[in-house]
Amino acid sequence: MFYRIFRAFLILCLRIMYRRIEAPGLARVPPHGGVLLVANHGNALMDPLLLLVLLSRPITFLAKHTLFPMPLVGFFLKRIGGLPVYRRHEAPGESAKNEETLDRCGSTLSAGGIVCLFPEGISHNEPKLQTLRTGAARIYCRAMRRVSAGLTLLPAGINYESKRAFRSRVLVVFGRPIAAEDVTSLEAARPGEGVAELTRRIEEALRELVPGLDTWGELAFLRDVRALFLGRREESLTEEAVSLRRFIQAYRYYREKDPDTVAAIRERWEMYRRQLRRFSLRDESVDLSEAPVRAARFVLLSAVVILGVMPLAIAGWVTHYPAYRLCGEVERRANRAADQSATFKLIGGILLFPLTYAILAALLAWRGGWKSALVGLALLPLCGWAALRVSEERQRLREGVKALALAFTSRKAVEEIRRQRRGILDSVAQLLRDHPPEAAALR
Repeated sequence: MFYRIFRAFLILCLRIMYRRIEAPGLARVPPHGGVLLVANHGNALMDPLLLLVLLSRPITFLAKHTLFPMPLVGFFLKRIGGLPVYRRHEAPGESAKNEETLDRCGSTLSAGGIVCLFPEGISHNEPKLQTLRTGAARIYCRAMRRVSAGLTLLPAGINYESKRAFRSRVLVVFGRPIAAEDVTSLEAARPGEGVAELTRRIEEALRELVPGLDTWGELAFLRDVRALFLGRREESLTEEAVSLRRFIQAYRYYREKDPDTVAAIRERWEMYRRQLRRFSLRDESVDLSEAPVRAARFVLLSAVVILGVMPLAIAGWVTHYPAYRLCGEVERRANRAADQSATFKLIGGILLFPLTYAILAALLAWRGGWKSALVGLALLPLCGWAALRVSEERQRLREGVKALALAFTSRKAVEEIRRQRRGILDSVAQLLRDHPPEAAALR
């Protein structure tokens, strides 16, 4: 019962925090039977919470033992059946306790449950997979000794549009099950080799589901070049990921083939981004400026929505902004790691927004009685939604207004930006002509 209530609460929290959560391949999670779920780990507590929200089946998570004594995090970890992992550098002399954790994982899997772990062993802020530990492979091999129907070993790649940004998007890709049936016999015949081979397969499967680049700057560069090359349009992260992967593969190929030209294209892109920042523009505004009628329609629709919900939005801003602002301030002052930003904000929101509602309900009850408090509590979420909607529409309105201003008053600036765009695209096209891509290199 607690698990279901906690999951329902998290669904609400994450649907507010993220504008969209996409999960292609979710149907690959079998409805029954033991499942060992392995995922990359780039955003602290947000990674397991997203998986918990997406999967309707209960999940047993492995987490470092230092989280369990923490007042809030530890409380929920224990209630949902979390299992501690003792790492040598954090718990000298206690790593033997991991044997008990491995046995409990085996029991859960043999009973048809789901166990999830992050085989990198750490949360990090890199756009590529870190070196994997052998824990996942050891759990699988140990569990296979106890089950007769087999286990599903399933990889998941968790990709954030922006880790720090409120109302951004998330893409969680569930890959194909990893073939592992033959590994147990190899491990039985030659202890250690089966675990090493399965760890290699897990790493290979996860690499297919994450960008695998050295820096976030490279990812931003490739996303922009892809959008310019294919034509910027509204699309889901799932749709973007299909072609983005080919651009990443091409980037790796050409970085080896002709590094000077790739560096020159990136320098052109950086100049283009500086030009956009100079005029406080986004690509969307430049695109809209080429279609003034569409931009005008964009402005009109956004204005209608804003005016329609503005009364509720004003109440929403007044009541929700202090807690929202305080969450950001606490995160800014307390957080020291980029991969923990969203975790701080979420925990802050879970604590501060219910407190805000309680204070407002108490004030309404004091001034107008319990009926006023009930009406106020019913209206507060609606006001919060209106405030979010107006904030998002306000961004669209700004883009439309800037597009109209560019179309009619800043033609020289638009021409310069378009010239820089053409320069980037011409450079990419010339690179393709000079070095036609080899099909084998871009598979």
